[in-house]
Amino acid sequence: MSGEQLPASAVGIIGLAIGVVIMLRVLIPTGMDPTVFVGFGEQAPTQTAYARRLLGDVETRPNLGHDGKYFFAQANDPWYLQPEQHAAVLDRPIYRGQRMLFPMIAGGFGFFPPRVVVWSMLVTNLLALGIGAMLAARLASLLNAPAWLGLAVPMNIGLLYEMVIGGSGVVAYTCCLGALYALGADRTTLASVLFAAAALSREVMLAFALGVFVLYLYRQRALWRIVLVPLVAMGIWYLYLRFRLAGVSGVGGGLQAFAPPFVGLWQAIESWVREPAQLAVSLLILVIVVTFTILALRTRLPIAWGALPFVILATVLSVHVWREPFDLSRALVPVFTAAPFLLVLARRGMLPLEGRDVTPERA
Repeated sequence: MSGEQLPASAVGIIGLAIGVVIMLRVLIPTGMDPTVFVGFGEQAPTQTAYARRLLGDVETRPNLGHDGKYFFAQANDPWYLQPEQHAAVLDRPIYRGQRMLFPMIAGGFGFFPPRVVVWSMLVTNLLALGIGAMLAARLASLLNAPAWLGLAVPMNIGLLYEMVIGGSGVVAYTCCLGALYALGADRTTLASVLFAAAALSREVMLAFALGVFVLYLYRQRALWRIVLVPLVAMGIWYLYLRFRLAGVSGVGGGLQAFAPPFVGLWQAIESWVREPAQLAVSLLILVIVVTFTILALRTRLPIAWGALPFVILATVLSVHVWREPFDLSRALVPVFTAAPFLLVLARRGMLPLEGRDVTPERA
């Protein structure tokens, strides 16, 4: 181990500390009220009234708030045993219900009361940040890269936004990193289970598994399990939801997330030019994405190939996602951690060209 190398556990602790500092920065001005992280909205009366029945007064955000308000309802009944009381406040119960792992953990598998759930949602994301940093550090070490690259997890702006709104993205991406480390140890079954966990926390993470599958297929290793196991798990849970949520329609609403290719980007540009700060941040994101894509296509790094499908997905995102750096960064979470890996490897002359392989086969 080189002198500059940190133990992966130390990187994980630093990652957790970064999350705690951000948590306190948000909590202290609110009198340590954890509901500020849940994302209840001033203009979301159904979910906010539901929360006030269970918690009393809660912190609210402008407009509709964010996804955390739905995860709070799910965490109060993660098995959907009382859907008429909890799932009925979701905008689209079947769609929201597919993201089951984060609220399942935060809800203590159905045993935590609501006042514990609001804290558990935050603690779950904090721990996921620390674990994700440790796993990324171990992946970096397998590549003979500096372990401090693991800090690309807690410094990932999309993941930090996910934590601040009580979202499931931190848990989902950490499961993906765990799956990559399992593949590095040639533990394909464990990797498949972790990819399934990622997809059950945020269904779009199936794209991450697909990107890694394509990479291994190119290397003439058809690891069908890393895609099939998540698909089967999602299918079984979907059937369970259909059974439990029969007759529950939810409250409707929700923004259109997808559009024809590049239409959302083109429409967002019109909004960006009216807001110089927003334009600068959005252009920076585009530069990162383009640079990442060019470098990723020259490598055989699973962490990069898992992120590549998210660049493709970005081309069909709607203007509602593209015009807000907040939402765009969350949609591109895997890119913002993989990009520092590629940049550091390139600077050190370690970036493999087309045809060379640096995928670790053993931990």
